Amino acid sequence: MNCEKNHELIGPYVDGELDLSASLDVEQHLEHCTACQQAHRKLRSLRSAISTSAPYYKAPAAFMEQIRSQLNLTPQPSVRRPLFLRYFAAAAALLLIASITTVLIWQNHQGTDALSRELVAAHVRSTLADHLLDVVSSDQHTVKPWFSGKLDFAPLVLDFADDGFKLEGGRLDYIAGRPVAALVYRHNRHAINCFVWPASHPESGIASTSSQGYTLSHFDHKNLTWHIVSDASAETIEQLANLIRAGH
Repeated sequence: MNCEKNHELIGPYVDGELDLSASLDVEQHLEHCTACQQAHRKLRSLRSAISTSAPYYKAPAAFMEQIRSQLNLTPQPSVRRPLFLRYFAAAAALLLIASITTVLIWQNHQGTDALSRELVAAHVRSTLADHLLDVVSSDQHTVKPWFSGKLDFAPLVLDFADDGFKLEGGRLDYIAGRPVAALVYRHNRHAINCFVWPASHPESGIASTSSQGYTLSHFDHKNLTWHIVSDASAETIEQLANLIRAGH
């Protein structure tokens, strides 16, 4: 891949919009091209700054009242509209609300799909590029301190070797615009990546899905969000998720 083609793909790559094959092509080019590495770092920093620092403005009350008035959501005593016009206005308002709801659901679905693709790409990259581990140890008291000073949070590190999930170590990774902890477990022949970063909610139930032939499981536990990715079965991933949620 040449630099011109790579520059076209860096934006979608940072946003997690590329498929696995294209993502790997971009990453392979970035390993050897310093100019594209610099462009990638700048774009990634910009994305992170916008997501964390961009201001949010609430619509003024007067503007919202004007919208409601135009949609006929407030009484208009001075004007007596024909019955069919009132029905038409109400139907139009319902259609607009339904359209907005559909767009919001679609945007949320797109965001979830993009994160799933990014997680799968990170998992595959770690196995193909022989960069599965930065710290190699099955001792949780060795792995957890290794992350100290490298992240702005302390990951929960547990070993479940007695349950068939041996802790092999961990590494630093970069997901959703921020550095994260990647804890690596081994179940039979399957490598399992557990991506961990701070959560907005202390606890949530387990939600499982699949993407590009890989199983993903997500939940929030002890103020950390967990995303487990592997080519193991859904039952295996759910078992590990339940062990983590039951851990201390």
